[in-house]
Amino acid sequence: MKIGLFADIHGNIYSFEKIWKKLKHEFCDRYFFLGDVCGYYYHQNDIIEALRRNKDILSILGNHDALFFNTQEDKKLEKEYARKYGNSCVSLKKSITVENYVFLKGLPDRYILEKEAIAFFHGSPWKTLDEYVYPDDSLERFEQLPQRVVILGHTHYPMDRNAGRVRVLNPGSSGQPRDCNEPSYAVFDTKTGKAYFKRVNYDVKFLIRDIRRNKESNPYLWKVLKKGIK
Repeated sequence: MKIGLFADIHGNIYSFEKIWKKLKHEFCDRYFFLGDVCGYYYHQNDIIEALRRNKDILSILGNHDALFFNTQEDKKLEKEYARKYGNSCVSLKKSITVENYVFLKGLPDRYILEKEAIAFFHGSPWKTLDEYVYPDDSLERFEQLPQRVVILGHTHYPMDRNAGRVRVLNPGSSGQPRDCNEPSYAVFDTKTGKAYFKRVNYDVKFLIRDIRRNKESNPYLWKVLKKGIK
């Protein structure tokens, strides 16, 4: 089975449209979105709509997706989120449709393909939403897992490493890459074991225009678009 992998869109519709166009031309059997449609940028509802309507995409929950729901119940958390990450939660609260709210709320925090022995998480198998597993981290813990392939998101860094008999993959970020300026996705063939990563160009000036329109004060929102930051 040939699977397309993408993660961490963060409301960046300009890169998402390019990524999805490229991914469709990979002619994969299934596509997996590894979480974080929410956070940072502003076209979250439109992207949720696309994920919801496309039945070939299986999606899981990311930490920013969960934080969106948490901020709805906690005004103090909403203010703290805005200070750290910008006004994206407020923007989504105003724009999200009922159907998209229900879809996002119902996303699982993992997906397991039992037959292929492949597991998908946003963070890690131990902390599914918010543990970072970077390309230079120790992967000893993965060696004891029952799966042969574990696929992660969250770090915004592509990865393809082996931990004993377990393969650990991360497609990088489709909306806010931190290793370079170009968003990435991956394609993995479960039969051959081959994985390849691809970069996509998009015009970042439209996203920076959106940031200015939203009067964001946190410089991280545009600085991370111009250079890799860990």
